[in-house]
Amino acid sequence: MEGVPKVKLKEIRRRTILYGVTLLVTILCLFPIIYAVFASFKPNREMFTYPPTLFPKKWTFEAYVYILSQKQYLKHFLNTWIVAGSSTVICVVLSSLAGYGFSRFNIPGKRTILVSILAMQMFPGTVLMIPYFRLTDMLKLYDTYIILVIINCAFVLPLAIWLLKGFFDSIPIEIEESAMIDGCSHARAILNITVPLSRAGVIAIAIMTFLKTWNEFLFAFILTKGPAKAPISVGLASLFTTYNVKLNAVMAITVLSILPLIFIFVFLQRYIISGITGGAIK
Repeated sequence: MEGVPKVKLKEIRRRTILYGVTLLVTILCLFPIIYAVFASFKPNREMFTYPPTLFPKKWTFEAYVYILSQKQYLKHFLNTWIVAGSSTVICVVLSSLAGYGFSRFNIPGKRTILVSILAMQMFPGTVLMIPYFRLTDMLKLYDTYIILVIINCAFVLPLAIWLLKGFFDSIPIEIEESAMIDGCSHARAILNITVPLSRAGVIAIAIMTFLKTWNEFLFAFILTKGPAKAPISVGLASLFTTYNVKLNAVMAITVLSILPLIFIFVFLQRYIISGITGGAIK
């Protein structure tokens, strides 16, 4: 490349290497999803052929027809929307109230309380399986939407409170005071001024809660029985039986279950990034 300055040539090489590595990592990360999409259009017998192929030799919709014609799997999808939607709404409301309270009021032992709340995030779910099961049995909440929503909120709320507190800390309290001097009540100043200014954080919390509850499997599997209240993650596991595995149906239900998540991430990813970074900076 004659006539090109050395500095510019180095920059071109650096960018080429960077883009090449980025492309390779992207392909590796997306390959399981790409394979699942193509595999969902294969006949079940073709799933067991060796060596495996990426593209179907015979394209068919039999897996999607099977999934969408079974009432139990439609019920699983409905359960997932109910649990994820309810958990998201409750978590956003509670974390907003708690985050605002910790940000604006002088609560005795506030720092200790905040650290204790965050420490709750450190307990792995497997450690809490037996206590949660016994508590659920005592309260007669086994195989109900209520217990799934409570557990999902319990795991999401600590981080959500911390992030929203950081958002409210970044909004000057003088804005609310000015609104109240002009005649606004405290509640109206919060709803009309503080909440809109912290919109990115609230939306980010809603997205993260929805994604986590949509994918939750461990407690949903332990605390539900059958398709009556179990989400789609449990329905997916039910496709793996001792004598028969419909791998194309597994791929089809996987594709159907990740479509909402892909939609959310593609169209709302800027809120996720701004929510995490904004809540982390005071």
